[in-house]
Amino acid sequence: MLMLHPPIPLRFDGIVRYAREHNWHLTIANRLVRTPSGWNGDGALVTLRGDVATTHFTEGLIKRGIPVVDLTSYMPEIDVPRVIPDYREAGRIAGGHFAEIGLKRVAWFSTIWTEVHRLFFDGLSESWPKAERIVLADFVPKTKLDDVDRFAREMTPRLKALPKPMGLLTYNDEEATRILALCLETGIRVPDDIAILGIGNDTFLCENQQVPLSSVVDDLERNGYEAAAFLDRLMDGQRPARRENVPVLVPCRGLAVRRSTDMLAVDNPVLRKALELLKGKIKNPPSTVQLAKAVGVSRATLDRLFSAELGRSIHGELMRLRIAKAKRMLSEGKGTVGEIAAACGFCNAGHFINVFRKAVNTTPAKWRMAGR
Repeated sequence: MLMLHPPIPLRFDGIVRYAREHNWHLTIANRLVRTPSGWNGDGALVTLRGDVATTHFTEGLIKRGIPVVDLTSYMPEIDVPRVIPDYREAGRIAGGHFAEIGLKRVAWFSTIWTEVHRLFFDGLSESWPKAERIVLADFVPKTKLDDVDRFAREMTPRLKALPKPMGLLTYNDEEATRILALCLETGIRVPDDIAILGIGNDTFLCENQQVPLSSVVDDLERNGYEAAAFLDRLMDGQRPARRENVPVLVPCRGLAVRRSTDMLAVDNPVLRKALELLKGKIKNPPSTVQLAKAVGVSRATLDRLFSAELGRSIHGELMRLRIAKAKRMLSEGKGTVGEIAAACGFCNAGHFINVFRKAVNTTPAKWRMAGR
């Protein structure tokens, strides 16, 4: 089996796992223009990203009747079976998170614009039809996209002009780090002014920033594994159960929430103060009566504020905060399930597991393993 354009590590891990389970011999190549010397394979996994040589070589394989599976969606005009991440779902997850933290405005940022970027943006737009789109290539020449000074000069006024607070979804974690660094250099507060959310959950990038980055967790390991399994079926003579240009979609794993979106995006000062108090005491929270007294309103008024502004009760917000903190601790490998339960204010591990399962549809242990 041949792989063109070696995929990124997690996707490669999935391919290798399938290959080991099924005794495949892998040949890895980058930007091929002709068949590798001595290669007499049965199929190919490719990542078509617009490289002319690879595209022509892939089309040659198809003409020769060699099964091919693409792991991307950059070139939908080439009619080939595909197994890809559910890009729209990633956008929907991001949009839901922005809504959950109370934002009223969101935007998209990417360096370039392709079919994959459009799919992410379409998912975001399902819940945010008025989402703004900022694409660096729209106002910077292609040869200058990696120019740090040009990036700062062009993007600084655009970021400053965005209405605040604003949620910003970026194409991947690398682009999120570019935006984060520029925000911090120019005095834009993260997350208070701009809540930044990446895609991919590259823990090295996300966790080693001045403000750790939240990120949508895709499942590229499964993407690679499922693509290899699909190719195996094709090599055995099976035909795709769907039209070739309708891809198999691999669902995302969810969201890794870190400080870059850990915010209180509400305008009402009474509600904001109440949220700050609640967030600071999620382990031993005040009662509803105590919370209302602390912010100077009646209990009924505070209940109405939570319902009208956030769409959930005070208790519902407390549970959201606890689950969010638990997710952060789980993803960072901090503590046992029992220790996390205690740190988040649950009376015992059993209660924590039950609440977590209802909120996330899986157990804390499974969620932690899925994020690794």
